[in-house]
Amino acid sequence: MQIVIGIIILIVLLTLLAARMEAISHQRKMQILKLVALIFALLWLYETYVDSGDARTRALYIAFKQGKTLVCDGQKVTPAHFYFETGTESFVSTEEEGPLSGLVYPASQCEIADE
Repeated sequence: MQIVIGIIILIVLLTLLAARMEAISHQRKMQILKLVALIFALLWLYETYVDSGDARTRALYIAFKQGKTLVCDGQKVTPAHFYFETGTESFVSTEEEGPLSGLVYPASQCEIADE
């Protein structure tokens, strides 16, 4: 995100410099600035969306580490039978055999169980 903001600032500065030199028309300057503003707004919306997803996953992880039960796709997930895989942000079964063997639930499919 910092690189994108740096590029946007550079584009704005170059546009202002070109305006000083009158190398581009006023209409072209406005088009460039509108495009930069649109890109910045879209990036801000994307970052807001990603941050809200991260906050939700973090809340699930904290509840899981506190020993609370989660419900993932209809299955109860507890620290006794699952662990949290940070790389994939999913809950993976610790059982090698049995009904829970091989189960993996992405955090996006989970909710904190009402107890």
